[in-house]
Amino acid sequence: MRASDMKVTIKDLGVSAQEQLRERLDRAASLRCNDHGQSVVALTINGRENGWFDTRWTTCCESLEQQASAIVKQRC
Repeated sequence: MRASDMKVTIKDLGVSAQEQLRERLDRAASLRCNDHGQSVVALTINGRENGWFDTRWTTCCESLEQQASAIVKQRC
């Protein structure tokens, strides 16, 4: 699965920030849950605060959400 297969909604982010996220989104989209075999379904990003992205995930469990969030929430 690529980021283009994962439903991604980005609000209040400039083009340069979206470019920075491209690789991270591809990495997060490629994750699969060890317990359920599912991938990330959707992600909503609502801008940044103090260099951190504010994200809301749709996943099968909290473990997968934490893994994906750790990738995307790297400070930039």
